[in-house]
Amino acid sequence: MHYLSEEHVFIFLVQLFVVLTAAKILGSLFHKKGMPSLAGEIIAGIILGPTIFGRFFPHLHSELFPSDLIQQNMLETVSWIGLLYLLLVTGFEVHLSSALKNGSKAFVIALIGILVPFVITFLSFYWQPDMARYMGPETDKLSFTVFLSIAASIGALAVIARVLHDLEIIKSDLGFLTLSVFIVNDLIGWLLFAVYIGFVSQKGNPDLSPVFQTMGLALLFGAFSLTIGSRLVGAATKRLYKMDLPQPATIVTFISLIAIVCGAATQWIGVHAIIGFFFAGIMAGNANEISERTREIISQMVHSVFVPVFFASIALKVDFIKNIDIYITILFTVIAISGKFAGAWIGARMIKVPKDDALSLGIAFITGGAMEIILGLLALELGIISEITYVAIVFGAVLSSVLVGPLLSISIKSRDSFLIGSYLHRESIITELKGNNKNAVISELCSKISPVLKNISCSDIQKAVYEREELMGTGMEKGLAVPHGRLDKLDKPVIAFGRSYGGVDWDSADGSPAHFIFMILLPQKDENKQVQILASIARTLSQPEYQSFLLQTSDHERIYQSLKKRLKENSPKRKK
Repeated sequence: MHYLSEEHVFIFLVQLFVVLTAAKILGSLFHKKGMPSLAGEIIAGIILGPTIFGRFFPHLHSELFPSDLIQQNMLETVSWIGLLYLLLVTGFEVHLSSALKNGSKAFVIALIGILVPFVITFLSFYWQPDMARYMGPETDKLSFTVFLSIAASIGALAVIARVLHDLEIIKSDLGFLTLSVFIVNDLIGWLLFAVYIGFVSQKGNPDLSPVFQTMGLALLFGAFSLTIGSRLVGAATKRLYKMDLPQPATIVTFISLIAIVCGAATQWIGVHAIIGFFFAGIMAGNANEISERTREIISQMVHSVFVPVFFASIALKVDFIKNIDIYITILFTVIAISGKFAGAWIGARMIKVPKDDALSLGIAFITGGAMEIILGLLALELGIISEITYVAIVFGAVLSSVLVGPLLSISIKSRDSFLIGSYLHRESIITELKGNNKNAVISELCSKISPVLKNISCSDIQKAVYEREELMGTGMEKGLAVPHGRLDKLDKPVIAFGRSYGGVDWDSADGSPAHFIFMILLPQKDENKQVQILASIARTLSQPEYQSFLLQTSDHERIYQSLKKRLKENSPKRKK
């Protein structure tokens, strides 16, 4: 029987310190440069693993990462905890009500967005000769090609959510549609993978009844999670709040327990524990009783420690120089990126999404990110792919994640320019809001802005803004809220501004109350200006010194002129 020795614990702590430090430093550097943190975290693992450190300093590498099985399993266990919790917090982003309210749009784009890259990848790889070196020991050509097709079709919800947040457009209609499409994409992609694992696990068994049993149980579990599960989690959460227990610690523990139970259930079914953690995240994310702030606390904990260790660890065992194959790496990367772009763009144009938004949506869809890497890791563990193919998948996922932010930013900046400050009216500014909740504040701003519009009633404005607020909350971080709506009778955008000294709860991710509320009204058919308006407002209020100025200044005219000037400075630059 093996027992942990003091040396095991000491080496494990040294490993954890080195891996976490390197991953956080490189991840932060990449993030500051506008690239996803996961790219830096993976590179940290490549540097520490056999690719760099092991190649040039083999003795030191073997001292830090010995071949002892117990020692390897200790760090790997922490890595797996990171993987499981990453799927949990990814599930938080899957707001089913939002996807459903976007109706057929999200479903059509997501379905075409999966189908096109799946077909392209399958046709590209199935007819390739001499694929044996790319396949794992436990698969055949058909299973291998189907897996690559699934991996090339799935998106990265967590990555694109972060990119939209960084570009300050996550609360826009484009951001809302993009997230809705990714939600449906993730659900379809993971269900496809669950069914795929069910078939692979029964390979060689002439009796297909276990396969269909696994598929049936997996679909039943998913249906339960997406319907009754969220309500049960919400009801239990409400009861826990009434028991006067320490908060948010109790809710965090409760969500963790739900995730563990769901992970155990899906592992027992035969479709892997990560599926269970993903659906647990969906249940918690769709329970209105759990605040955005509580989910953010869990997300920050996971991304600050466990996720960096996971992404660094996936490169600790693989020699990326030895196992890189230029042909399959380039082929998979090009097919995955171009296939997902084409699928999303075609789906968007099919349902008459404007050209500018369709282009941005197609670019957003190119990223495979963490989900592609996770699928690759599981396939490697199951013997479906070789290390060569795994390296190709990681490369494609990292490159697409690095490219998506800059390309999406370019697509937005290339749109027609205009002066945002001209849409702000002197009469629609309230220097001291009286409402203490968002509905009251929206009502105040509506009463102030309706005389400016003349032919549109206050009730019509309220209805449009309330309906949009129900689809997706517009509370942003750092005390900013941007409620908005679309109106048929409007011919150009109109902006109103209200200031609240005490702040209003707008359920923002950072938990801060909203002190600065911009109400944005847009024409029903104007699809291009909203994204730029929201991004410009966020930039205008990004500096703490300017926020202090707005809070301390009591002069109405001075606030108006200052906002007008700042919005003009932050307007999209005119094309030369």
